[in-house]
Amino acid sequence: MTGSEVWCAREALGLERSDLGRLLGNRAEIVRDWERGKLNVPFRVREQIDELEAITAKEIERLVADLRQMPQSVVVVYSDKEQQPPAVARFGVRWWRAVAARAAAEVPGTRIGTAAEIGAIDHEA
Repeated sequence: MTGSEVWCAREALGLERSDLGRLLGNRAEIVRDWERGKLNVPFRVREQIDELEAITAKEIERLVADLRQMPQSVVVVYSDKEQQPPAVARFGVRWWRAVAARAAAEVPGTRIGTAAEIGAIDHEA
């Protein structure tokens, strides 16, 4: 795997370098050095990223199914400072925003927002 492939995969997953590094058992600086070609990417990283992509795809699929069951499809997104569900806390808030956006693209009319924004939408209805 090339550094550019790591970079593209990380961005497609919606992960910060620090999140990818943590999930792979490395520091953000190591991920940065892979992406910049300063260090060779270990062979195991491709398999680990494939696993992360599979987990992300399943989460998108689950969210799409949930959204299709809702009378008004909404997804709550979080800040780093807010209490987050376990999956969001594990992968990071940027990852969750990427999941939300990809799921919303499959369910027309889906609204994405913070809890406060979703609450405001509920009061509009």
